[in-house]
Amino acid sequence: MSQKKKKLERKIKKIEVNKDKIEFGDDKLIDFLGVVKKHWIFLVILLIGTFILFANGLNANFVSDDYATIPQNPNILNLGVALKIFNPVDISNAIIANIFGIIPLPFHLYSLFLYFIFLIISFVTLESLFGEVVAKFSMVIFSVLPIHVEAVTWISGKPYLFIGITILLSFIYFVNYLKSEKIKYLIFSLLILLFGFLVDKPRPFSLIILILLYLIYINKKDYWNRISKLLSLIGVTFGVLLLIAWPYISNRINVVNGGINASESIFYNPFFQYPTGLAKYFQIMFFPADLTLYHTMYIFPVWLNWAILLIYFGSIGYFYFKDKRYFFALSFILVTILPSMAPVKVSWLVAERYAFLASLGFCLLLGLIITDLGKKYKSVSVIILAVIVLLYGVRTYLRNIDWQTNHKLWVNTCQVSPNSHNAWNNIGDDYDKLEQYENSIKGFTQSTVVKPNYADAYHNRANIFFKIGRLDLARYSYETALSFSPGLYQTYLSLTQIDLLEKKMDLALKHAAISVQLQQENPQSWYVLAVVQGQAGLINDAKTSVKNALILDPSYQAARDLLASIEALIEE
Repeated sequence: MSQKKKKLERKIKKIEVNKDKIEFGDDKLIDFLGVVKKHWIFLVILLIGTFILFANGLNANFVSDDYATIPQNPNILNLGVALKIFNPVDISNAIIANIFGIIPLPFHLYSLFLYFIFLIISFVTLESLFGEVVAKFSMVIFSVLPIHVEAVTWISGKPYLFIGITILLSFIYFVNYLKSEKIKYLIFSLLILLFGFLVDKPRPFSLIILILLYLIYINKKDYWNRISKLLSLIGVTFGVLLLIAWPYISNRINVVNGGINASESIFYNPFFQYPTGLAKYFQIMFFPADLTLYHTMYIFPVWLNWAILLIYFGSIGYFYFKDKRYFFALSFILVTILPSMAPVKVSWLVAERYAFLASLGFCLLLGLIITDLGKKYKSVSVIILAVIVLLYGVRTYLRNIDWQTNHKLWVNTCQVSPNSHNAWNNIGDDYDKLEQYENSIKGFTQSTVVKPNYADAYHNRANIFFKIGRLDLARYSYETALSFSPGLYQTYLSLTQIDLLEKKMDLALKHAAISVQLQQENPQSWYVLAVVQGQAGLINDAKTSVKNALILDPSYQAARDLLASIEALIEE
């Protein structure tokens, strides 16, 4: 072969290697339907494989927060209430409950459907920006990533599917606006963003940084000029959204940092938060061995967390000059996870569902590496992909099992996060439902060992003592709970019940009265006070109290019966 021919072949190969980079920079619109039609066979295979992998999660029960939002939600069948709240998650829950009933399977199928939608949107995005091969490798890995189980199999995790869908769709339309300067794409982008904002207040703001990342990557003067014309519109839009979101954010801050959770500051220490949080996210994405609902075990030493952080930021800087595809993938992880890592304590430091969208950047990074390896060592890249899919697929299958029942979930969480007081409290509650009271007491007690001022665990343990007839231990545990959290009106109601059983009328009157003071809008508190007053012979006071209960809740049948009994007694 002549030297000229060899040089020509090397040039052709070089062009092919850089093909994806060239495609990213052109002005061709992202054609959603066109990409789907072109690659429909791959997408069908991808979705079928994903369905098979997640099938063992479809028979899962309601777990954890699912109870409060669905089976124990008194308004779950009231579509009108959901429409007033105007949250797409609440509306979809109400629609599913009305059509199929309050059973888990339809809710699981809906979450899996949302996951399918996200997979398609993600593939279209990556295929349009990075090319077919990178997109396919990345999405195969993404579809089996174990940390996605929390967002997909856990019914209460579906807001993060909604957020991922809306941010990517809004991003696609905004990119098309930059490419075409057609206002319709800008309007679609803003409307979709608003839809996402209805689901969750802070996280859609990551779209701003994502667009900025795209502009830095593409670095086209025309695009920067088009953005400059929109600065006032963007500022006003997000300013209004921030004002709307602020009450929610403020309330969230108070809830997370109030009571027993109160600390010296509502802010995280950034020198702890970011090295520890980011290192943990990288670890559970790359090596998902210790998946758990409550991530409280940060086993990496401080120096290693900092080393990972510095290597990460150093890699972003290096690839900005060396290969911007890798720069985009690495930066995407940070950009999309930043709203969940706000310096204010409004959420957990680390949660698998928070990294749902960010993990797309991680899978893109792996997809790029495998693609580039394949250009030199095709068989090696195929083996690497096969090993990743096999290992992640097995871990995803096993992780789905953890979410099948409340008991499996909390056993796993206590094993992986033994220093989580929430996990021990929840397993104590689960053993209570299973009527394994000795284990329930052990769970609640361990919760107080992990967090000695955790009032809820003392209260819950007292409930179990009451059930097994140990009124002395129940009273002690209730009083301990009140020493840490004097505002627990339920604890005063429970103490009132013990007081009545032990014929301590003065204490019963005292505890019932405090409960009313703490919850004057609660009809149950007024009802209990009326019962105590009636047993104490304070008939007129009892009548007044039970009337207050009925003013607050006219349908309160027990209060109506009590009022009838009191009036009959007065007439005698």
